[in-house]
Amino acid sequence: ASTGVTLGIECLNRFECYLLNTHADSARFAKEVDHPNCRIMYDTFHSNIEEKSIGDAIRGAADMICHVHISENDRSTPGTGHVHWQENFDTLREINYDGWLMIEAFGLALPELAAATKIWRRMFVDEMQLSRDGLAFMKAQHAQRWQ
Repeated sequence: ASTGVTLGIECLNRFECYLLNTHADSARFAKEVDHPNCRIMYDTFHSNIEEKSIGDAIRGAADMICHVHISENDRSTPGTGHVHWQENFDTLREINYDGWLMIEAFGLALPELAAATKIWRRMFVDEMQLSRDGLAFMKAQHAQRWQ
């Protein structure tokens, strides 16, 4: 606690991992660790696969969320796929989340990471397009709810 470092436990979908697959799993694990700097990361990609209700997943882990990964269903540019963005952002606002939102997208630039995340085709034009369009999407979502 004296260093100010927070550990954000991230659940991974069942196709990548068998240990912590839902945000409830991660929250329960972090609570069992019982340390104020052990919390969870909420991830829209894994939530899109594993959670029956996005809102319930966020509400159920609300007191433990320290960071959010904004990731499209195919790990490309946020806002271009079928993640339930309205429910994600509305519920994050509902729980008064005021932490970091970070784009998590994967491309071909790092071959080892591309292989590990099963990225075998170009998911976006280039990193600048991803950054520009992803940031514009996130700013628009933020402006609708937090302004």
